Amino acid sequence: MKKLLTFTMLVCATGVWAQDMHFSQYLTSPLNLNPALTGVMNEDIRVASNYRNQWKSISAEPYRTISAAIDGTLPPKKKTNDFFGLGLVVNSDKAGASQLSINQVNLSMAYSKMLVPSTGGIMSFGFQAGAGQRSMSYDALTWDKQYNGVKYDPALPSGESPIGSALTYLDVSAGVNWSQTFGKNFRLSTGASLWHINKPSISLSKVAKDPLYMKFGFNAVGQYTLRSRPGTSFLPSIVYFQQGTQRLLNAGFGWRYRLVEQSRYTGWVTETALVAGIYYRLQDATFVNLRIDWNDFSFGVNYDFNISTLQIASSSRGGMEFCVMYKKALLQKQRYNPKQGVKFVQY
Repeated sequence: MKKLLTFTMLVCATGVWAQDMHFSQYLTSPLNLNPALTGVMNEDIRVASNYRNQWKSISAEPYRTISAAIDGTLPPKKKTNDFFGLGLVVNSDKAGASQLSINQVNLSMAYSKMLVPSTGGIMSFGFQAGAGQRSMSYDALTWDKQYNGVKYDPALPSGESPIGSALTYLDVSAGVNWSQTFGKNFRLSTGASLWHINKPSISLSKVAKDPLYMKFGFNAVGQYTLRSRPGTSFLPSIVYFQQGTQRLLNAGFGWRYRLVEQSRYTGWVTETALVAGIYYRLQDATFVNLRIDWNDFSFGVNYDFNISTLQIASSSRGGMEFCVMYKKALLQKQRYNPKQGVKFVQY
């Protein structure tokens, strides 16, 4: 029974291992959504951190995912309608008793070209590259040969040959994104991305090769502001990823309500807004999130309700997720600021 349980957990972990990490609050982790979103924001600097804890209801060793990122707009050197973005993102993901882990450090860059300044159309081209490390631990795994007929004895040999414990690889990704303003009330941001272009090997064995599947991504989010209530807006969004035979589709909408308006002249009073959303992940989960935007900070919480065939074991409990974000405008007073007057979707 122990061997069956251990094997089942390994198979489940390996199945998820074949997919990249993901967050339900995907809009608060833009550098993991599309490299072309680097520096694409109303502000000039953005710091974001996300934490996800999943499958605690069915495993003593739940899956934990952490991401920390910083990106910003480089100061313009001359009169131009274009700008550059530069960022850094660090990810860490651990799964199951074997502590299957992935750690990534990626540098992200993007070039944004103003198409028609009067309409706010911007095309952004992004590139991301860095190092990844995958590893696992055999210490917490148990095997049937370690059962002495009475009880489990960890001192007994398992009879299993470790295939390897760690490897490091180079990872390269790219993306494109289009931002557009339609009239005074609607903004749109949509793009496509291609991850793991170089298809690095992720096999822990030094003999076998297991190339990481390339992943195609599509992202789109809009913001419609009510004419009668300028402080209220709706944020429909859809995100799709395909990696090998695995597919991930998130769709839903958020609602942003301004509680306190920022003072127009002194700036002493900053904006405070409440953001709430409900979303659906195809054949997996429904999830809800709540976020408060206060001053230059955002604090969000999300919960997944599992609706897949695993809900029998999970009791419909999926995962809890938290995010903290800081955004600040630093270059607004520069004479040649390419983003002056341009409004992006307010995530």
